[in-house]
Amino acid sequence: MKLLKSLTILSTSALIISSFVLPMSFGINSLGKGYNSPSAVPNDEIQEFVTAITAIKHYYISDTKDKTLFNNAISGMLTHLDPHSSYLDKEALKQMTSTVSGEFVGIGIELTVDKGALKVISPLDGTPADKAGLKTNDLIIKVDNTLVENMSLSEAISKIKGKKGTLVTLTILRPHVAKPIIVSIKRDTIKVVTVKTKLLDDHYGYARLSFFQGKADQELKAAIAQLKKATNNQLNGLVLDLRNNPGGLLNLSGEITDLFLDKNTTQRYKNLIVYTKGRIPGSDITIKAKPHDIIPNVPLVVLINSGSASASEIVAGALQDYHRAVIMGTKSFGKGSVQTVIPISKDTAIKLTTALYYTPSGRAIQAKGIQPNVIIPSLEIQKKDNGITLTEADFNRHLKNGSHKTDVQKSVTNKKSTDFELAQEDYQLFSALMMLKGLHSIQ
Repeated sequence: MKLLKSLTILSTSALIISSFVLPMSFGINSLGKGYNSPSAVPNDEIQEFVTAITAIKHYYISDTKDKTLFNNAISGMLTHLDPHSSYLDKEALKQMTSTVSGEFVGIGIELTVDKGALKVISPLDGTPADKAGLKTNDLIIKVDNTLVENMSLSEAISKIKGKKGTLVTLTILRPHVAKPIIVSIKRDTIKVVTVKTKLLDDHYGYARLSFFQGKADQELKAAIAQLKKATNNQLNGLVLDLRNNPGGLLNLSGEITDLFLDKNTTQRYKNLIVYTKGRIPGSDITIKAKPHDIIPNVPLVVLINSGSASASEIVAGALQDYHRAVIMGTKSFGKGSVQTVIPISKDTAIKLTTALYYTPSGRAIQAKGIQPNVIIPSLEIQKKDNGITLTEADFNRHLKNGSHKTDVQKSVTNKKSTDFELAQEDYQLFSALMMLKGLHSIQ
């Protein structure tokens, strides 16, 4: 079968949002020559497969459809490779390749599959899932009255999605919580606010980036300009908050990193921001900086946690390699792989892991994540849940490390918290502010 084109994905799951799919995680990419020259077909194994299909059709207690058997077989092959490879049936492929404007009906959550359950990477800020209290590392074991054990991600997502205003009931297992948690969530139109800003103190700014989509780079640049204006161009430090940011467009990770790099900084690694390496021609991608630091000489702290994945890890890793920012918080998720969607018929495809990506210094993120320069636990979260943290490395069949329209806040929030209030509300952010003040004092 001739491969005409494929889609390259940078995200933590096959379908980014459980009730909707954002167009931020894929772009056209050719696999190149060599696809039509596969290795020899294993005839003995193919014969075993045909024998199994024949036996099922002949002996199974009820009639089976050929299409269902073959779909399940393909799905089984892919789901046992790694947590991010999967089979996309007609409906799943339609959702993935559809172009949308920035508003979606759903519950607003990032998912993947692990150990037969749906694992929450992170709920998106302000969405029904976020308001319902879903957390990073929650395991969804039942959707309404249906167990999701060994269900494909696309099938599970189809059960979670629905019409605006209707309810979906999720049964959740949470680490170190004895009993399952049952929560009903009303599906709604999702409007992802990509960038939020505020002043932490008279001359210290805060920028929250929740998703890498749309024009996030331009929105972040405009938001930081507002912070500079609010401080009469005397911004003494900036916190870039990437906590629970599940990723998004690969190119945006480069554009956003660019905002904080200058020519002198990037010479160390020849302007590299990120590069990918894979087996097939066309899977090697290099993104280089076009340096234009919008806050030169201003101290920068980047906050990350176990919900920071993919594009978030690229930004944090590059800024760390170039010593442009101090990375604080807890270790990131460790999703350092790229998936490619390969059509296998006119309306179905397979999503296959085809490459790993690396920071400018050559660090592979896969299953290792980004280790902060300064580890700051989230004390509020630990107190409430006393839970454990799951990352990419905890997944069954995780890939080994290969080492070698979105609304933007129109104006800056001028309400500033006292240091004590900030420490009570968000200890990690308080610690970041203290770091910025220390860095500014020694400049």
